[in-house]
Amino acid sequence: VEVCLSSALSGMIFSIFAGQPLVILGVTGPVSILTISIFGMSESMGIKFLPFYAWSQIFAAIMHLIIASLGLCDYIKYITNFSCHTFGILIAVIYFVTGARGISGYFLRDQPFDTALAELIIALGTAGCALYLSKARDWPILTKFLRNLITDYAPTVSILAWTIISLLGRMRGQGIPRLDVPNTFRTLNGRAWFASNLFKLPPWAIVLALVPATIITVLFIFDHNVSSIMAQSREFQLKKGSAYHLDFFVLGFCILTTGLLGIPPCNGLIPQAPLHTKSLCVLTKGFSNGVEIDIVDHTYEIRYTNFFQAFLTGVVCFKPFLIILGKIPKASLDGLFIFMALSSLGGNELWDRFVLLVSEPARRISRHDFFRTVQFDVMAKYTKLQLAAVVLIFVVTLTPVAMAFPLFIAALVYIRTRILPKHFNHSDLLSLDPLIPLDHVDHQDAEGASDDVEVSTQPPPSSIGFSDIEEDNWSTSEHHPSGRRRVVGFEHDLTPRDNLSRTTQESSPKEPVSFFRISQHEASHPATTSNHKKLDDIQLAVMSSPSALAEDQDQEVSTTRIK
Repeated sequence: VEVCLSSALSGMIFSIFAGQPLVILGVTGPVSILTISIFGMSESMGIKFLPFYAWSQIFAAIMHLIIASLGLCDYIKYITNFSCHTFGILIAVIYFVTGARGISGYFLRDQPFDTALAELIIALGTAGCALYLSKARDWPILTKFLRNLITDYAPTVSILAWTIISLLGRMRGQGIPRLDVPNTFRTLNGRAWFASNLFKLPPWAIVLALVPATIITVLFIFDHNVSSIMAQSREFQLKKGSAYHLDFFVLGFCILTTGLLGIPPCNGLIPQAPLHTKSLCVLTKGFSNGVEIDIVDHTYEIRYTNFFQAFLTGVVCFKPFLIILGKIPKASLDGLFIFMALSSLGGNELWDRFVLLVSEPARRISRHDFFRTVQFDVMAKYTKLQLAAVVLIFVVTLTPVAMAFPLFIAALVYIRTRILPKHFNHSDLLSLDPLIPLDHVDHQDAEGASDDVEVSTQPPPSSIGFSDIEEDNWSTSEHHPSGRRRVVGFEHDLTPRDNLSRTTQESSPKEPVSFFRISQHEASHPATTSNHKKLDDIQLAVMSSPSALAEDQDQEVSTTRIK
């Protein structure tokens, strides 16, 4: 009830007064870890947890207001995709481990084996059903409206379905553990709603609350603004400007409210915030670098969806919804954690690069531009560094110093701005991780690099003799270390050079270049002339060097350079 109330109050306040109401607020996994650490800290010092927790949030709220008033949110421009996607994978790992730990507990508790199996079925069924329903938008059946509705409410439908199943037949008699909620609107242990005895703490304890308050502030500077950046990603084609300072100022009042009530503070949720924006998008199909993707046509930038989701979250704190809430199996929440972890991977570039890393070279293909502009071994080194950061921070959350893990998250910014430039080529780093502009309306990156991907609503034209995309001997490590898939077949009009990538060791072009030789007879052919005009519609990923042209100086050919 406390968590639902915190999400409801913070969500409604934020949806009304914030400058960017698309961001969904809630109690996150890192906040739960931090709350447990603060509880352990208060227990070890022999002081009451609730007043100490309240002072921590009050001081954190004041820090939020000061930071926003001084315009210090401008510095989040240094929070690039390196930090965002690393943090996104960290959240996914926390969700997945939480769900997996809950599932393993079924067989460790003192309960019948049949009950443990029933819980396992419910957990995996909830996760699997939610994942399946979340793909309903691509179904060939039903109307577009129903498919979109099922996709947007996939986890809700899945939990509802498996709650009903758990109440039917032999499942009902298995003694499946369910959510522990009070029968009326009150705190779980019956305490008063407002945190009392704030000034009965020793003065040193009140001053000491500045430590967890600082940790909360550091976490929210990163966590909330990352979720806000992801919810305002360029791919969503938003028209209204951002408001990071105002949003952080409003968030300070939300924290002050939850602190006085003695309930957990809220901030932007990952992946719920970007998923909320995505649910408001109108999508069409298109192609990027030969890969079919969803392209956002436009997005409904509205406030009432955020407000009503927060309002409905508050409604479940009262009868008769509390009774219904008490019927939900705890195993369904474990399945929900698994679903949230897996559903957050889509669109995360770190995950996309990890998949490329473990994929067979012949099957490596990506919609991202860095796949064409950055050598594969460089991309692999960069990806392994990010994965190491994820593992390190997650391990910290399991240690007694878990309260300090937000500082490790903040260190990602220092690594990106100070350490990575010393170990990676400047152009490679801009391709892999350009700086993020604060205002999504500005489509130019701060350092002149663009993370946008050229897309087309049509597949690559077939009229130029585009036969297939396949792996050939150019992708071996002896000739080209990238191991990329290439366009290698042109049926009649263009003849690809058979030794293009053998000169890559002689020079290192900064951008992908392809060379084809065309005979004088073919160059004058009308079909060839027409095809030249269509080459811009194809992303060619054959790396070569201008020095390769010298090999054909003794031949009567005209060479065309295609970027």
